[in-house]
Amino acid sequence: MVNTKTFIGSTVVPPDGYVLTYDTTDGYYKPRPLPNPGQIMSLSSPAASPYNVSIEDVVPVPNHVGTFIVNLPALPQVGRTIVIKDGYGGAGLNPINVAAVPLIDGYAIYPISTNFGAIRVIFTGTTYLVLSKVT
Repeated sequence: MVNTKTFIGSTVVPPDGYVLTYDTTDGYYKPRPLPNPGQIMSLSSPAASPYNVSIEDVVPVPNHVGTFIVNLPALPQVGRTIVIKDGYGGAGLNPINVAAVPLIDGYAIYPISTNFGAIRVIFTGTTYLVLSKVT
């Protein structure tokens, strides 16, 4: 038995911000929008610690002395991703502590202590999960 799939539309390549998904109800691949297409909607560089993330998708932490604290939102939209980045390359000596009331992979504080380190997290509705890291 041959399992064939049929594409709907004039092109096999979906437009930007879309992904091809297989629909088991009708057996077709269809382009569907990504829940978060990975576009940077807001970029903010905090001036002082502690810094409370609000609408930012990427937070490049500036040059600082001592530990810099970045507080993630308590109840963001489900599926929201946030990137915290050592934007100046000094986290080896002056670490960045990413803090969250809903835990980050089980931790209340997730440290970045590598120069130019970063973490990318996603909110599941109850907790943050680390998607990628250089800490």
